[in-house]
Amino acid sequence: MLTVIAVTAAVTFPAGYLLRDQNAFPRLLSWAEDATSPGWRTWKFWPAAPVIIVALAWMWTVHPRRTLANVRSWRQPPPPRSPALTFDPDWAAKRSARIPDHTVDEEG
Repeated sequence: MLTVIAVTAAVTFPAGYLLRDQNAFPRLLSWAEDATSPGWRTWKFWPAAPVIIVALAWMWTVHPRRTLANVRSWRQPPPPRSPALTFDPDWAAKRSARIPDHTVDEEG
């Protein structure tokens, strides 16, 4: 039994170190997100679906409060929109009336 544990540890720890060092999990998850975005009718969806399911299960077990807060925020209605901006159609005339004409010499 001790031999099985030692062999498992000898294989698992270097493999985990290499996978962590190569940043494979975020790249795998990014690939799975890209593969599942077009929909389930593509061939890439089926190998990517288990990756997404495992990632979601991981989030629900490791970070349940954060995940629940995200779900609640997704379900909230969007904030009310501000009124649309209105522009004065006569803005150019009003602007030229406010700016003094510096072409005329006022001293002489």
